[in-house]
Amino acid sequence: MTSRATSRTARTAEVRAAALAAAAALLLLIGLGGCGSDDGEPPADEKPDRVVDISGTEPVGEMLAGSVAALVSCSDWKGANEEERLATIADIRSQLAAQDSGLEIPELTDEEAAEVFDNSCRPGWAGGFRLYKLYAKAAGFVTLKRAIEADGR
Repeated sequence: MTSRATSRTARTAEVRAAALAAAAALLLLIGLGGCGSDDGEPPADEKPDRVVDISGTEPVGEMLAGSVAALVSCSDWKGANEEERLATIADIRSQLAAQDSGLEIPELTDEEAAEVFDNSCRPGWAGGFRLYKLYAKAAGFVTLKRAIEADGR
């Protein structure tokens, strides 16, 4: 009887872990997908392409070892202007890019990263979220997101 109880407990734990993983993936996809902008701006794919010069622009957040990537949070993101946001994305991307590791991990475009940060940082309680963690998790799903978008067009 003890082994039945143990196996039942183990199965329950596995089911809970699977449900938690599915819920986390769903939340991440919601953060990646969003529902578009509600501020009257056209969707990102309809905006005209323009170059924003970020040379000399400092990323937002506290510097640690020459980078803000480890400490920059949603509260920093919300207070930044467009140039500072792009500089922050570039800093995070450069720190998370696996250089000569033999692994090919997709990088988010500036637009994809900004969409993830905007969607994830929108709630007032999200101020302490670290942007590098949001970026890294979104990079794990970006290939799937791009495939779904390509099939839908």
